Amino acid sequence: MTRSRKDWRQVWQHHWQRWRIPATVVGSCYALAYAVSALGFGVIVEPLRALIDLIFLTLIARLVFSISRKVWAFAALMALLIGAFFIGSSAKIALLGRPVMPDDIYSVVALVRIMGWLGWVVVALPLMLMAGLLLGNLKLQGRAAKASLATLVALPLGFGAFGETALRGADIAIGNHPWDQRENFTMRGPALHILQETLRAYATRKPAPDEAQVAAALDRINARSGGDLAAARHRDPAVQPVAFDAAKPRNVHIILLESFWDPTPLLAQDRSEPLLDPRFYKLWDETGRSTAMSPTFSGGTANAEFEVLCGFPVDSWAVKFEQGFNTAPCLPALLQGQGYRTVASHPNAPGFWNRINAYRRIGFETFWSKADFTLDEMIVWMLSDRSLYRQIAAKLKADADRRPVLDFIVTLYGHWTYDMVPERPAVVPIDPERTELGQFATAMHYKSIELMDEIERLRRDDPTSLIIAFGDHLPNLGYNWGEYKNNGFFAGGWGDFSPAMYARSRTTPLIVIDGERGPLKLGTQPLYRLNQLVLDRLGVDLPNIGALVPPPEDLVIRPVPDTVIGYDAAGQPFLCNPGVTAGTCGGVQSWLEDVKLVARDIFDGDGHALGLIERHRHPVTATLK
Repeated sequence: MTRSRKDWRQVWQHHWQRWRIPATVVGSCYALAYAVSALGFGVIVEPLRALIDLIFLTLIARLVFSISRKVWAFAALMALLIGAFFIGSSAKIALLGRPVMPDDIYSVVALVRIMGWLGWVVVALPLMLMAGLLLGNLKLQGRAAKASLATLVALPLGFGAFGETALRGADIAIGNHPWDQRENFTMRGPALHILQETLRAYATRKPAPDEAQVAAALDRINARSGGDLAAARHRDPAVQPVAFDAAKPRNVHIILLESFWDPTPLLAQDRSEPLLDPRFYKLWDETGRSTAMSPTFSGGTANAEFEVLCGFPVDSWAVKFEQGFNTAPCLPALLQGQGYRTVASHPNAPGFWNRINAYRRIGFETFWSKADFTLDEMIVWMLSDRSLYRQIAAKLKADADRRPVLDFIVTLYGHWTYDMVPERPAVVPIDPERTELGQFATAMHYKSIELMDEIERLRRDDPTSLIIAFGDHLPNLGYNWGEYKNNGFFAGGWGDFSPAMYARSRTTPLIVIDGERGPLKLGTQPLYRLNQLVLDRLGVDLPNIGALVPPPEDLVIRPVPDTVIGYDAAGQPFLCNPGVTAGTCGGVQSWLEDVKLVARDIFDGDGHALGLIERHRHPVTATLK
């Protein structure tokens, strides 16, 4: 008996010596991260699930420890990993309602640039340190180290070899609510969550489709579509077919307004003074308060740009410009073929969101970025819209090129963190502890004034031009929705949102002025449909990629990450979460899968759809809804 106890103690001591450091390091860091996430961000992982996640992470840490030369470097690596995927996810949930996900890798460079020096401290430096601590501390001597390294390599390769089966098993065993990633995080824990979603990203990758698959998808899309011009005409008699006049081509001015949105619903209900320029409200009323529906929330401007310019919906948080894609015949390339000069302008670094390459691939021949403008009216780091509009107008006028112009403007003023300067004093009270709403409202006040000054100038100097202005997304107003909670505008997490609340999260003002015909009443338009609106109003009735994917008849469909928002024929909002096929959702999900297949072919595959455009041609004038 005594000898058995002694043997047991020796075995225990032997294993404890091997596990003591990994278990202690991971346990203490995990406990600290749990407390910070719960107390600092209000994100609480279910205790039992956290224990399972901790055990799993400790097993991984034990393998990493076996290939580590120095204890301090191992401890620093684990602290950074747990901080990034636990505290980092909790902070991201508090800001955007979603934890760290695999597709965030595409946004790392842009995030560092947006945050400035803070981005280097909290994003870039930790990533570089993690890579350095892992590679610089590798120990490859001894059987234990080699076995551990082989295990760390074999595990992802093994799961990858059986990706779909492994993912299905993980979803059954651990759970998956794709429409609510916050809930996924809190019921899995940080380690299991990021590994399960990484497995999903790998297992759900789809190869480029072949020609038969593309043709079949286009046939199905065509069968679901309906002639919907009548609905648009009923809404506004001004929306009538027009013919392209090569002798008198019209200029096109598209103004993407950074974070432009009217926060009046969040302000005090007894407020009597209008927040935005009264001229804007008057013009917006003339459009019937038309609205655009963005693919994104609180950021990701480039996805809004992609939709408008290329006519395909984006339903991912990953930014398409950053992922890279084939040279494609999007709106700028199509208009360039009709004799247009195509100019994009944005007073930021040209590489931000990879615009310098993306713009070239979709047909812009000129891109004016930060270095091309005089930084004469700065709101901290942002050029004012007034100066941007003035300088673009001067550049276009001074150029000897007399071709009609596609003038695509991406403004910068009004970007988070909504900085203020004395020349632009606050127009609403600003809470010193929660400054976002007051500062944002102030920025929108001045932004609307400068927008109306520019629209009035365009209507006076270029009266036949097509003018489109819209907000790219709603703003970020603080942790855990911040002031969005005011007056019940938002409540709960993404998974708790009603269809109407979800629709509100993507809806921004839309102004379309059809030259001398005046403002158009267009109801609610997903941004990807504005692509066809431009061609419709110009009378350019040519085969084009945007016309390949008309929505199902009588439906407005807004795909977003993790769900689909829609409006039915009666104008009632609905949601179609992944896996839901009841009622309208079955057709909506099938339509979206077909559209994504065609998009993969055009932007990432062999471009079979480009040879089928004539076969599946939809008259442009039948696409406006």
